[in-house]
Amino acid sequence: MDGAVRLVWRRASIRSHAARWIARLHADDCTEADKQRFRQWLYSNPRHASAFEQLTELWELGGSPGPASARHAPARAMRPSRRQVLAGLAGAALLLPPMPRRAQAARVLQTPAGTFSGITLEGSVRCELDTDTRLVLLPDSQCGRLEKGQIVLSALGRAPPLWLFAGPVNLRLCVQGAANIRLDPDCVHVTAVRDRLLVKDPSLAGGRAWLPPGQRLSFFANGHSRQDTPDLNALLAWQQGRIVFRNCPLGEVVAEINRYMPQKITLQAPLLTGRRLSGVYYISRGDSFLQMLPHLLPVRLVRTPDGLEIAPV
Repeated sequence: MDGAVRLVWRRASIRSHAARWIARLHADDCTEADKQRFRQWLYSNPRHASAFEQLTELWELGGSPGPASARHAPARAMRPSRRQVLAGLAGAALLLPPMPRRAQAARVLQTPAGTFSGITLEGSVRCELDTDTRLVLLPDSQCGRLEKGQIVLSALGRAPPLWLFAGPVNLRLCVQGAANIRLDPDCVHVTAVRDRLLVKDPSLAGGRAWLPPGQRLSFFANGHSRQDTPDLNALLAWQQGRIVFRNCPLGEVVAEINRYMPQKITLQAPLLTGRRLSGVYYISRGDSFLQMLPHLLPVRLVRTPDGLEIAPV
């Protein structure tokens, strides 16, 4: 291995360690012993501080959601930023180099309404992005943050585990694992699809839990959590361009379809919001599912400049 290759390898290794420290310091079960080890690592080499600060800058620049994105995150108490963590742990004795103005998040994956995307991350994890989804990835690392929408992560068994942050929840995808993660305005849903999944959140006993395959944990904005067993075929149907409704209230049906519609649907029949429906909505067929509603419920469809309105008869 020549000198240039060795230098590239060392830099990549340092950045990878820095990314892992960001994940560790963010975890709710981070201990004083962890912080002491971080200090030792930070002071052991000037390049460590530089790499940690750079990834912190990239993470915060790439992950700072605008007003619209912020509305998608569950309302929980604000945590200190990674920059504040660094300042508190390292102290004023450590002088960090200024960051270049061109610094940006290395990778931001995003899909607009009505579209899907799939990508293999670093050749080790397959990521499927649902409609209206935003995923920020730390460069040269196995860390990412879901800012809105829904993804399926599938490990290909060729790399270290992936850490993912979704609102206040963070989780680790194992080498053979697969998981569905969805971020709603007031809830984070985490489902282990294949192999168990390590999930961390303050609402869990001990702050963490191993979620077995087929199980889902839902974390609500009020601090509560719930575990259940969803229908995986229905849960993952969006990957085949379908949404499966089984005894769902009309209000929830409309809200879910709205995620995939460029033009929105407005429900103007409040007395029918709780009426339950079952069926399959094919995303590529637009509003064909809605065309059946007047045959099932006392409603009519009204075209408006902004989309479609469901009004009582």
